Amino acid sequence: MSERRRQEEIGLPESSTLTVAAVARRLGVAPATLRTWARRYGLGPTDHLAGSHRRYSKTDLARLVVMRRLTHEGLSPAQAAEFALSGRSSEDLAVTELDVVGERLARAGGGRVVPLREASAAARGLARASMTLDAHGITEVLRRQVRTDGVVLTWESLVSPVLIGLGERYASTGEGVEVEHLFSECLTTVLHATTASLDQPRNTAQVLLACPSDEQHSLPLHAVSAALAERGVLVRQLGMRMPDGALLAAVRRSGPAIVMLYASMPVQSTEVLAELAKVRPAPRVLVGGPGWGRDVPPFVTRVESLSETVEEIIASIL
Repeated sequence: MSERRRQEEIGLPESSTLTVAAVARRLGVAPATLRTWARRYGLGPTDHLAGSHRRYSKTDLARLVVMRRLTHEGLSPAQAAEFALSGRSSEDLAVTELDVVGERLARAGGGRVVPLREASAAARGLARASMTLDAHGITEVLRRQVRTDGVVLTWESLVSPVLIGLGERYASTGEGVEVEHLFSECLTTVLHATTASLDQPRNTAQVLLACPSDEQHSLPLHAVSAALAERGVLVRQLGMRMPDGALLAAVRRSGPAIVMLYASMPVQSTEVLAELAKVRPAPRVLVGGPGWGRDVPPFVTRVESLSETVEEIIASIL
């Protein structure tokens, strides 16, 4: 990408300059971070004069945008700075280069505050953005990944490792609830946008997604909905903490071909599954998540992953 094209993305008039505080706000980083990048890696204002206030030009800001993107992709600050100063954009960096960097970070113990085992460079960058509460950075990485690889691959290779790492961090330290919540909100925004992009559904048979009455985590259902939307399948989602009576009423009223129930917490009673079998016409019932344990009726299909869930639903209704 040319230097002119990089500058056009910034949206700053050619002759304008910005203060340290203004640049920090645009990038979502602390002013101290900008000073560190300038001191250590030479990413400061190019026309700065000793004794004067630092002001960043359009070219300076374009380089910092690349720096920020690449650190979110998993590169170390030194590597990201070298690339930013080369004049190329982050999109020019080959996936294979990122993979090599990710392997090197894994061997060196990258992502120190979030335990990520054998994670990709993108996952480490996403975890880094999460720990700094960089909502824009999180959303940017997730949106780009979904656009490139789709929901299922993004969920299984990128989102799941970060969610597991954040959960393990909280279990060991008791800290980080705000990080998990922000990450979940950003992810939900991206998934909802994908679901909303479906304008011509392929299915006439209805699909109903819900959580049992004691379940408070519906994020996996948003992933199912978005992944199915990519395949042209529209679903109805009732969300978390759905009382058994309300769920049964919804099934009787809408007559879905498939009901998918997700539970991460232990399910106290599977009676609702037996009640679903009595509805006529009886829907096919799928259950997912560790909360169901192993004691489910034989007429219920257990799904172990997002990809398996999507394929089971697709095969049943299309």
